[in-house]
Amino acid sequence: MPPGVRPPGVKAADYAYGYLKNLIITLELAPQTVITENEIALATGVSRTPVREAFSRLQSEQLLTLIPHRGALVPEITLRAIQEQAVTRVVLEGHGVKWVCEHRVPVAERLFHLIDEQRTILEDDPERVVDMVVTDKEFHWTLVQATGNTEFAQLYNSIHDRQVRIGIAMFQAVPSRRCSAVDQHLEIARAIERFDLETATSLLESHLVGSLDEVSGVFRN
Repeated sequence: MPPGVRPPGVKAADYAYGYLKNLIITLELAPQTVITENEIALATGVSRTPVREAFSRLQSEQLLTLIPHRGALVPEITLRAIQEQAVTRVVLEGHGVKWVCEHRVPVAERLFHLIDEQRTILEDDPERVVDMVVTDKEFHWTLVQATGNTEFAQLYNSIHDRQVRIGIAMFQAVPSRRCSAVDQHLEIARAIERFDLETATSLLESHLVGSLDEVSGVFRN
């Protein structure tokens, strides 16, 4: 467990939560790993009580599963979880695309900028998977944010951390997905630039659900 240093002014429970969440999302803590309160307390330099609070909070976000008298289990990333999230995102992001096209919201420039960032990361170091996924998710978040609907945005943000975790797992398991995702983003952005709702929606669904074929042989149900 890598050691951490709590910044001044940060509550112990918040620090333990952030420290552990980052390890889980970036897969530094591999799926199916069992961790204990004592391990995290030693790594973070806080007592077990705030660690226990962090465990509980992460379980509520489906990033940990508590095991009585043992600690907690880092959840496995299953094909079913990937499928369910893809379908959910089609609905949420699809509404974003519909809003953007029908109200002619000028987001294309932002999308193209993010695509350029992704290409730069790929060319600089293809192994910068975490940076790649964070930028990838910013692309998709732009579509949701453009609706201006705060309730809708909060709903989408509730799956953000699991979305990043799954994205990292997919990019690591299927390296070719790193390039194909960027190419698909470009097609989506071009359709949105034209406010072509039918094409943009079709491309988005293919991008999200079509990716399941690429990983179906890697992840299990």
